[in-house]
Amino acid sequence: DQQASLQRALDAACARRVERAADRAAGLAARLAPALDRMISQAARKVDDGRVQLSALDLRLQAAPALRFAALSRRLDALDRTRTTLGYSETLRRGYAVVRGDGAVVTSRSAAEGAQSLEVEFHDGRMVVGQKLGRKPKSDSGPGQGQLF
Repeated sequence: DQQASLQRALDAACARRVERAADRAAGLAARLAPALDRMISQAARKVDDGRVQLSALDLRLQAAPALRFAALSRRLDALDRTRTTLGYSETLRRGYAVVRGDGAVVTSRSAAEGAQSLEVEFHDGRMVVGQKLGRKPKSDSGPGQGQLF
């Protein structure tokens, strides 16, 4: 009978172990569904956050070319203003003139004296100063002031 008693004790111990394992499994199963719901909810929030970030980045990406072209246009305008101020026409506006003799720019007195004709360019136009192309000096035979010396 001792053996039967041992067997019953062993069976009872095994039954308790199985029951505890079943209780643990039931407890874990009860926690599994809420944990799964929590994970799905967190994943959905991350997806929503990612969509918001992606939308913001898409707006920036769509606006980037227009902003870049605007910045380049402003830079080009600034460079063009600089180019304009460095051009000789702006120098003419400040009161200087360009002298040309026989179609070329004259930079010295001797070159001006050797030219057939001189043309002076001002900011508002050009004018011919003199020509040596076979002009005859006026004779003193007509009415006029005459010579002083």
